[in-house]
Amino acid sequence: MRRESSEKIAEEKRILPRSMGLGTHRVEIKFVGKPIYQFKVRDVSSAGAGFLVRDDSGFLKLIEINQILHVDFISPEGSNPSGLHQAEIKHISRSEDGRFKGHRLIGISIHERLQ
Repeated sequence: MRRESSEKIAEEKRILPRSMGLGTHRVEIKFVGKPIYQFKVRDVSSAGAGFLVRDDSGFLKLIEINQILHVDFISPEGSNPSGLHQAEIKHISRSEDGRFKGHRLIGISIHERLQ
């Protein structure tokens, strides 16, 4: 029950509805001197996106809420967003149960296109 109410709150805060189940969308994030991180996008709109990261990923040690990143959206179908964008981390949410147990959902706000 708690999970449903928190999902409703998240939906109500969104400016635009997000598409779910995008099997081919990916985000790629690079840090100087670190591996390239690539994640499957869980949901996306023109203003924001969410992607899953395993709890034990070193990526979580490199990020924090309100951090600005350069995020490369990879979309084989050519749908938006695609290409390199500036994005801001809005939330890092732990998934306690269900299919995504052991993962964090990273929510980002998409800003300007860089390429």
